[in-house]
Amino acid sequence: MFNFESRSNGAGLTQPTRVVAIIKKQQVVELWHIFLQRTDYKERDIDLPVESTTRVVNGRRQRRDVYRRKLARQAWGHFVIKRYRATRMLPWTPALALTMLIPGTLLAAGTANQGILQMPLGLLVTQSVLITIGGLLAVSSGWRILTTRIRVSGDIALESLGVSGHALGFPKGVVASEPLPGGYRAGRFKGDIEVDLPVGEWNVVEARTADVGWHFNF
Repeated sequence: MFNFESRSNGAGLTQPTRVVAIIKKQQVVELWHIFLQRTDYKERDIDLPVESTTRVVNGRRQRRDVYRRKLARQAWGHFVIKRYRATRMLPWTPALALTMLIPGTLLAAGTANQGILQMPLGLLVTQSVLITIGGLLAVSSGWRILTTRIRVSGDIALESLGVSGHALGFPKGVVASEPLPGGYRAGRFKGDIEVDLPVGEWNVVEARTADVGWHFNF
């Protein structure tokens, strides 16, 4: 059971109330954005032990039974889980790509102004290498990194989120992690799930008693 703060306007989904990473064999495979859509309440009647008292009147024993019940209420949230494929940006490749693409682009612009035949061969080779490698690094910085092993703390069973890992096709041992491992972002949208989860404890909202009066104890 988890406590969530609603960040929804009631009509639609705005900001996720929670973001968790789905870990399979120490690899981040999905990111889940969890939205609280609405809050409902469940009620239940609870029978308490009967309170009995006795007395003696004119030599005869009498008993009075007091039947007690209480009404408890618990808040339940209706959640929408949006599933995304996890992607990771390499921390150094975007900066390195820019350091190679910018000089290469400037050299290419100078070559275009002066003419290819007038530029030294070494300079042409240099600008080609800078642009080619810089472009490859820029593209690779957005690749999905699923082979990187990570250390996960705070494992959360998928069932505690109201989700069956088996029903989703996950192998045994897949867990959720919060907070997220660094450097990951949401990629391709994979679908959504709607679940109901308790968001609070059972609280007694009303106590009821029934007294049938004194009667002889036969």
